[in-house]
Amino acid sequence: MPDIVRYGILSTAQIALNRHLPAAQAIGNSEIAAISSRDQAKAEASAAQYGIAKAYGSYQAVLDDPEIDAIINPLPNSRHCEWTVKAAQAGKHILCEKPLAVTVAQARQMIDAARANGVLLVEAFTHRLNPQLQCARRLVQQGEIGEVKLARAELTFGIRDWATDVRAQKKLGGGALLDAGCYCVSAVRFVLNAEPVAAQAFQHLRNGVDATLAGLLRFPGDHVAYIAAGMEEPFRCVLEVVGSHGAIRVPNMFDEQATVYIAIGNDEREETFSGPDRFQVQLERFSSCILQGKAPEFPPTDGLKNVAALQALKQAAESGSLVEVPS
Repeated sequence: MPDIVRYGILSTAQIALNRHLPAAQAIGNSEIAAISSRDQAKAEASAAQYGIAKAYGSYQAVLDDPEIDAIINPLPNSRHCEWTVKAAQAGKHILCEKPLAVTVAQARQMIDAARANGVLLVEAFTHRLNPQLQCARRLVQQGEIGEVKLARAELTFGIRDWATDVRAQKKLGGGALLDAGCYCVSAVRFVLNAEPVAAQAFQHLRNGVDATLAGLLRFPGDHVAYIAAGMEEPFRCVLEVVGSHGAIRVPNMFDEQATVYIAIGNDEREETFSGPDRFQVQLERFSSCILQGKAPEFPPTDGLKNVAALQALKQAAESGSLVEVPS
């Protein structure tokens, strides 16, 4: 049995080169062995710059390489489904960047393709691997703040060039909800260990996409999560859960060096963490699952559930109505 997973990257996306590649270089069971682009020269330039052995001038070419075991799919959101399905049909395991898909129907198609071809499919959410989110989830489950009443997750940042940024392109599945809101929805689902049943939302459009979106998700038991996502604001990345006896606040869901603030009545305390790089943790665990033939901690159905909530929020923002989250 091999002791290393050889990955091919679909595209020359910066998240793959700046985060996945260093992660692979830092752990022992993963190697970025190939990179691809629709432009052979661009693929070769990236391969030379980052020390990647193989460069391909098409995405299909890397899927056809028998020495590649798995694919990292950091393509624009609208292309996740097509190339994940093609990768599965080529017998490659897939680590797909978030969100898993643009629609529930696409997510199901991707999951079906992975199952039919016996490959693993995981959505690349790294923030839930950080110790501060795991701490918040543990405190909620232990009843430390009493019965959950409210939750809040916000991720905002500013786009510099709305004309060229893929996150601002409607045809590529852009918009604040899919790019930033997906993290917020995932975080509240993870920390509350529950699935929303209904959504309400409002949006501000710019460049044909939701530049800012704010919404509510209702969970069983009638507790409510407020979600805010934006691409035209200062950077903020906060999670808060409020219960009948206290509250938990995570000022930054992404930073591995983080503090969780817990307030119970008049008592306040802090828990500080210094966790490993989340991309290293993600890749090491995914490769271990491939090498050992075991199921991942977060199956692709988790991604399907996240997409279902995102789809409901988008439909609510567009219709102005309360929308049920499909089960």
